[in-house]
Amino acid sequence: MSAARVSTVLGALFGLLLPATAQERLARDEGLQGWRAIESVITHPRCINCHTATDYPRQGDEKRRHDFRVVRGPDGKGAPGAPCISCHQAANGPAGVPGRAHWHLAPLGMAWERTPGMAMRGAQLCAAFKDQARNGHHTPQRMVEHHGSEPLVAWAWEPGTRPDGSPREPPPITHAELVAATQRWAAAGAPCPSK
Repeated sequence: MSAARVSTVLGALFGLLLPATAQERLARDEGLQGWRAIESVITHPRCINCHTATDYPRQGDEKRRHDFRVVRGPDGKGAPGAPCISCHQAANGPAGVPGRAHWHLAPLGMAWERTPGMAMRGAQLCAAFKDQARNGHHTPQRMVEHHGSEPLVAWAWEPGTRPDGSPREPPPITHAELVAATQRWAAAGAPCPSK
């Protein structure tokens, strides 16, 4: 039985035993646990390097400025004459260069940083993440689908190697755990922490 099915069965069982307020608290706690797992991924360098508040992407586990002085450009696809797709092809490359059709830097509205290099956390990040005016018009349920099927999201767990040949660090949980956490968060009404 899948973890999601076990969670559903246990939720139904507890629903029979607990008063509504206790059920609501339990659902919210479950959703907040899901949010903490999501936050651990989206503040990781694999995500924050492109979801930046700067006019340039970052790269590497240390979140350094992108090599070759790459810039966002007027449409988020690099500078005229030096588009991102010069290196970022339609699919992830074996040398660790991420790829996707129509490659571009996440819009500034989707920045998950308080200041350049410093990720948002907690309530501030959660509010930005679920604000449909800033997140590409994704509902919480659509975010589940995005985390599950977007090739660039999946790339985070196959990030290739550093220039010295050593492996890059993947996010702290597995891709399947991220999808399950996003499902729990969405099912609980997409709660945000209080601070």
